[in-house]
Amino acid sequence: MKRVHRRAIRKMNCEVKEINDMGISKKHYQLQALDLWDFPTLVRKAREIQHITLEDLCEGICSFSMIGRIERGERFPDKELRDRILARLGVCSDGYENFLFYEDYLVWKRKQGIVNAIEKSNYETAENLLKYYDETDETDKLGKQFELVMRAQMMQKRHEPPDLIAQMCEKAVKLTVPEIDERAVGELCLSVHELDMILEYTKYCHSEKLASRCEEILTYIKSDMFDIYSYVKIYPKVVYYLYISTLEAVRDWTRTLKLCNDGIEQLRTAGRMYYLWELLEIKKEGMTKLYHKVGDSKGAITKQTLENIIHTTAEWLEALDFVHNLCGTHRRMESSCYLYQQKEAYCISDVIRRRREMLGLTKKKLCEGICSEKTIGRLEANKTKPHIEVVRLLFEKMNLSGEYQRLQVVTDDVRAFTVVDEIARCANKRDFVRIEELLVELEKYVRMGNPINKQFKERIEIHMKIGQRKFAKEGTIEQLKSVLEYTLSYNIALKSGEKYLTNAEIMCLLNIAVYAKEKSINSAFRVLIDLCEQLEKDDGIIEHISLWEIIMTNVANTYGSMGEYDKSNSISLRTMRECIYCYRMNALVLNLYSITWNHGECKKKNIPIFEGYQEKDYLYKCIALCQMNKNIAQEKTVKNRFKNL
Repeated sequence: MKRVHRRAIRKMNCEVKEINDMGISKKHYQLQALDLWDFPTLVRKAREIQHITLEDLCEGICSFSMIGRIERGERFPDKELRDRILARLGVCSDGYENFLFYEDYLVWKRKQGIVNAIEKSNYETAENLLKYYDETDETDKLGKQFELVMRAQMMQKRHEPPDLIAQMCEKAVKLTVPEIDERAVGELCLSVHELDMILEYTKYCHSEKLASRCEEILTYIKSDMFDIYSYVKIYPKVVYYLYISTLEAVRDWTRTLKLCNDGIEQLRTAGRMYYLWELLEIKKEGMTKLYHKVGDSKGAITKQTLENIIHTTAEWLEALDFVHNLCGTHRRMESSCYLYQQKEAYCISDVIRRRREMLGLTKKKLCEGICSEKTIGRLEANKTKPHIEVVRLLFEKMNLSGEYQRLQVVTDDVRAFTVVDEIARCANKRDFVRIEELLVELEKYVRMGNPINKQFKERIEIHMKIGQRKFAKEGTIEQLKSVLEYTLSYNIALKSGEKYLTNAEIMCLLNIAVYAKEKSINSAFRVLIDLCEQLEKDDGIIEHISLWEIIMTNVANTYGSMGEYDKSNSISLRTMRECIYCYRMNALVLNLYSITWNHGECKKKNIPIFEGYQEKDYLYKCIALCQMNKNIAQEKTVKNRFKNL
């Protein structure tokens, strides 16, 4: 008799889920509030939240005794195993700053180098980096699995024989899910990566079963296990694979369109583009078929509604095509490498050394009451790996969060995260009255004595007052400096040299740079540009894309305001291209609009621009992109410019 996964049994009697208006469940926020510094407690609490047993969690990736020692804090696993445990628990790394000891940092850096090389079709670089796995121990099951998946991705992109790809996919999936041919997906505890491997294995080895396997995975991922960032990585692909594996004669277009719409909405909410182009194509095809089937008895209103949906979908597809043509990138998904992109990782030794030197602290001063001066020296030289509690105390002494930080606030109260999410949505709608109410509510759930929380709240209040025109942007500089100085002196931030700045500090500096009286690449901008160059040199742009895109988008805008249009356009195009490589949509419209604005200024000043440029066409594409990523405020700006043409 097949063993039924425990979570599958409980689902029959589960309580009604608590879902907010973004479709995010309470469970997502509970997972988000867990402290990743304390890995043993995280595993235990996440298992309780997800109702996963130790036996289910470790199956195929480590022994039962090993997972028990990990949860009791007797064994600290390497990064490969930590990542897989977290992924199986539904804890996504997107949005976290990952602090790693040197050996784990090297593992992360190597893997990201491989992923990005394949994504950009630099196969020689990928092959050279993959040679590392030729010398690894056979017991490194997860490392070997990663190597096989990456080789399969290269083979797919190079259109190598399907039977060879099939062999690679089978070897990969059966390393951690050896009984996949005998067991249903619902009986297992799986990560998004393993679900993807199962999809690829079924596609290449058992194509006749692909549709039924897609149905199994759809049921699995709808069990409220994954947060939105994990969910959107796999759901759109499953919907697409279900579409391509179903014969037209038996396709249920009503259900197909519902699945498509669900996937598109989740992608829009998360600001991601995984299989977005494919789902929009399916939606356009399905709605067109429905339109032609609707008889006159349904009425002109129904036909007009369908026609409007088809028209909007076509506009979104055209906007995506336009952006891809402009950037020279592919519109279709070509690999599963995106699943392995892991952003914002920092080497603990670099963070401590850079932050200490920024603050002018000696090793002796920093270590007082925490550890020996020798320990600091060995840590900064990557020669020791102290207990995580020592790192936590060193971080706190340098005004860094001693807790794992996400969504710019530090708290273990899940209610705070729902409030922060709603603040972001209200800011997009410019609903300042509601933001004011939410900031009052936030104080109930976070400690305002924490400097990071104070930075978040007061920076939002400044933005709100500017939006309400209660005071001019120019008058905010000193206030923003005061907010920054909860954790870092403004003068220290401006010093030259290597830096480690928190995301909150970076946003304060960016606001100071943007709100300056004169539009110029001022000292705050210089610091941020230098930081971007440092991050690119350390790890690459893609690894720090969330910071890079917002900084460089504002740098491009500023160069445009200064009349340096070619430089502005060059930065905007590069930013768009890097965002596409990471399947992020939010910054695309901001940079396309910047290019459009620059062209308009050139036209006014009789500066030559390329032949055939039509501002209306660019603005139409900007409006479509705004609608796609739900950027209401930017859509109003674009439409106002359109009216004034």
